[in-house]
Amino acid sequence: MSTLARALIQSGLVPEAAVARCQLRAQQRQSSLPAELVAATLIEPEVLARFIETTFGFPLVALDPAHPLPICPDPGLAPNPRYQPIQLDGKQLRLAMADPTDDGLISALRFQTGLEITPCVANVSQLATYVASAKHRPTDAAANKGHSTGDTSIDDAPVVRLLQKILSMAVERGASDIHFEPYENEYRIRYRIDGVLQTQESPPVEFRDMVASRLKVLSRLDIAEKRLPQDGQLSAETDDGALVDLRISTMPTLYGEKIVLRILDRQDARLGLEQIGLSPRQLEQLRQAIHQPSGMVLVTGPTGSGKTVTLYACLNKLNQPGVNIATVEDPVEIPVVGINQVNIDERTGLSFAVALRAFMRQDPDILMVGEIRDAETAETSLKAAQTGHLVLSTLHTRSAPATLARLQQLGLPNYAVAGSVLLIVAQRLVRRLCECRMVDSTPPEVLRTAGFTEAALEDLAKGSWTLFKAAGCPKCHQTGYKGRVGIFEVMSVSTPIQKIMLNGGSTLDIAQQAAREGTLSLRCAGLEQVMTGITSLAEVLTETELAESEHA
Repeated sequence: MSTLARALIQSGLVPEAAVARCQLRAQQRQSSLPAELVAATLIEPEVLARFIETTFGFPLVALDPAHPLPICPDPGLAPNPRYQPIQLDGKQLRLAMADPTDDGLISALRFQTGLEITPCVANVSQLATYVASAKHRPTDAAANKGHSTGDTSIDDAPVVRLLQKILSMAVERGASDIHFEPYENEYRIRYRIDGVLQTQESPPVEFRDMVASRLKVLSRLDIAEKRLPQDGQLSAETDDGALVDLRISTMPTLYGEKIVLRILDRQDARLGLEQIGLSPRQLEQLRQAIHQPSGMVLVTGPTGSGKTVTLYACLNKLNQPGVNIATVEDPVEIPVVGINQVNIDERTGLSFAVALRAFMRQDPDILMVGEIRDAETAETSLKAAQTGHLVLSTLHTRSAPATLARLQQLGLPNYAVAGSVLLIVAQRLVRRLCECRMVDSTPPEVLRTAGFTEAALEDLAKGSWTLFKAAGCPKCHQTGYKGRVGIFEVMSVSTPIQKIMLNGGSTLDIAQQAAREGTLSLRCAGLEQVMTGITSLAEVLTETELAESEHA
């Protein structure tokens, strides 16, 4: 919550819930908190301006379009209803601002102009009117001549245009991540599209520090800190005006900071259970598990396999007015109305386990833990599941049966795991074949080794289904694939599986019992997608190789 938001809440001028709504709206619209508060008629603009003046000590500036201030030399800022340049003295720029406590905006403007910023407060309504009228006033060339700072307008700055182009192209092509990688004589840009990194046109190597600084400013990270990793979030606008949420991670490397931007898709997080790709049987298993009053449901798989989307699909189903849901995430990727979400911060001591223990004192019905990483988080999550709470979480394992062994490795006793874990979903994302796909003539003996049943091979020979492989065309950028689809292994922890665990059985023993109960392995689930023509055999073999080794 911003400095101004906290002060307003403490003063009692505006209710806390209303301030939170307006702040979220301001972030989404890239406006200011004062503008949203006034637009919602929660406070008069004069009252708000006086409050900021007296509370924080910023001088109050009167703005009247009928009596404009002397023209300020151009500092290289486009007109914006959040601020108005009013005086430039050497390297000191005086700004009238709707919210002069917005340190992130001030840092960004300092970076954009190369000037020191002196903020003043203005009546937000007067400011908006003044800025709008200023756009139509003729500029005084004589006033600007000889007083220009020499800075390039931020809208025309090469680094800004470069980042705008990179982001817009990434969104257009459906990328999930953007990698900025500095080397001695190259600055490489890569997009992760459908799970595979693809190199794009690289900018000049001289841009690497400017790009890093620009992204860190937008994310409110420490520009001066280049020796340690940093993480944050930001929002940006594409060429077509779409607002995109991004997660940023920086890492010092030999030739500069490597930066990865994760593009967060809010639509994915709003998917229903019926839309994520489960088979009818798997869907029913998951539905039954998440409607239990207590116990643990785990979603497993490597990074980028869609685990968060599955968890949010479960939460969307459970998010009802009579239910208290709390999540602990690193970080919160998608805000959801009706769910209490917490960002962990290890630097301040707010770990998964600490946040979980605090939430346990707030009468939760359902807890979602972003990831079980360590023994303390595992133990706290298990205790919550044993004491009348439904716990949803993720774990990095290769298959559903291997998840039970992983929990034991974290120090949880067999009897507690067997009695608390209700269901495990292991998942992968495989690439969809583009419409340019072509028939695959792989011999039957190879298909048999891959896992196809004799019945499936007989149907293939009869023409009941066709085996396809990737080709390549301009639409898929010659990759042969466009988009991805999930494959799932959904394993209920049945009584026989519990007995195997209590008797010290292996992962293979559990996998064999699960298969007898009708659980499809990831490989088998993938082969079913191959038979429908959605993906290729090569793609399924690649994505399920490690999971299959658990069952060997």
